[in-house]
Amino acid sequence: MKNKKQDNFNSVAIKSGSGYMIANILIRASALLTAPIFTRILSTSDYGIAANFIAWMNIFLIFTGLGLPYSIGVAKMDFPKQLNKYIASIQTLGNISALIFLIIAVLFKQKLAEWMILDGDLVLVMFIYLLVLPSVVFSQEKYKFQLKYKENIYIAFVNSFGAIFSCLILIFFVFNVDRYYGRIIGLILPMFLMGIFFFIKIIREGWFANVKKYWKYALKISLPMIPHALAMVVLNQIDRIMIIDSSGSSDAGLYSFGFAYAILLMIFSNAILQAYKPWLYTKYKTNELLQIKDSHRIITFIVCLLTIVIIAVGPEVLKVLGAKEFWEAKWVIVPIALSALFQYIYNSYSSLELYHKKTKIIAIGSVITALINYMLNSSFIPIYGYTAAAYTTFISYLILSIFHYFGYKNICKKVVFDDNFIWVSALLTIGVSFIMLFFYNSILLRYTLLILLLGLVFILKKNKIKEVSKTLFITYKK
Repeated sequence: MKNKKQDNFNSVAIKSGSGYMIANILIRASALLTAPIFTRILSTSDYGIAANFIAWMNIFLIFTGLGLPYSIGVAKMDFPKQLNKYIASIQTLGNISALIFLIIAVLFKQKLAEWMILDGDLVLVMFIYLLVLPSVVFSQEKYKFQLKYKENIYIAFVNSFGAIFSCLILIFFVFNVDRYYGRIIGLILPMFLMGIFFFIKIIREGWFANVKKYWKYALKISLPMIPHALAMVVLNQIDRIMIIDSSGSSDAGLYSFGFAYAILLMIFSNAILQAYKPWLYTKYKTNELLQIKDSHRIITFIVCLLTIVIIAVGPEVLKVLGAKEFWEAKWVIVPIALSALFQYIYNSYSSLELYHKKTKIIAIGSVITALINYMLNSSFIPIYGYTAAAYTTFISYLILSIFHYFGYKNICKKVVFDDNFIWVSALLTIGVSFIMLFFYNSILLRYTLLILLLGLVFILKKNKIKEVSKTLFITYKK
């Protein structure tokens, strides 16, 4: 009976994890999926302004949202039967914070606009949007930890296809002159409408009289994650702001375009790791470390292999996705893809730090790394241009991974992952990636190397590939 329940849990976890992964890839890859359209109807400057808006939005989301979504996974373990009440409670807290920021934005609109290098109206649009966006995020986190994958797929579908439709309508029929307005508003409109829907849904399902009940619990976990989240934005977004300041929005547009492709790996690895986390927490709680090691080895191998594939085909994909003036962005692909690999590694370790509620350790590592990244950007972007930002990001994520490796070992006091496999695989991936970069102007040599590598992998890992494929097939057949 126990084995049957275990198999059923694993089956549901695989389905839910796959659904969550697909949903997140659809949501986060919308910029890449629509690139062939928008790079041909937007200038590099329009592209850069839109990227600047998204960068600032992600920064302010951290402060308005108070890092509250980070607490939901742990709350699910501590209050499994009160999760709806918990989410209603933290939504109220987040709304109060967001409303305060909106009032400040209204009072100081012009000063904020000058500081952010944005139009004043876009500043107000941003803070209105941030009132309801967390409601979607809370709902996604809830569905993820309840293994309800279909709901997250619906959210992804509405957001991805709604954004494409909205952007095209607004660019061609409403903002034909200032097209970046159409791009920005079109991107956020579907999530804004869903935010209103989920705001009401959360209130209906979980509202109770003592709505402040969980605030102290949530803030204890989430507040230390604010510097962590801010540091992550510095690593992923501040480079665009610094590029705009140093060499203009056109270079920021080029960087953002190359980043949007290379970041496909980060989208995939983050999605699969977030989908993996509910299963990981359950297995870790019951001390089933062998299952964790085996599954994590497979995921790590897939992420490393995808890193190499994304790098190898990058120059040709950019030619398909973008107009000719965007093609030079290929030189940022290798360091950004490697950054994504090391983001996956550090997230693996920090997920267990979060399980133990050691959020201060997570915050310390992130802040130190962000400061290093900022100093490197300040030193090298003015000299080497926007490509320098890609390499500083890579170095920063490598440092962060090393920090969290030692942090996780100190906190867990046991070997949870196969660390030797992780680091050897990562170092081999770095070596192959820079060989691919050396052949970036030779498609024949690059693709020959890729085919040989994939053939070798198939020969060496044939049995494991069959085993994993069979498991997935049986799961979905059930």
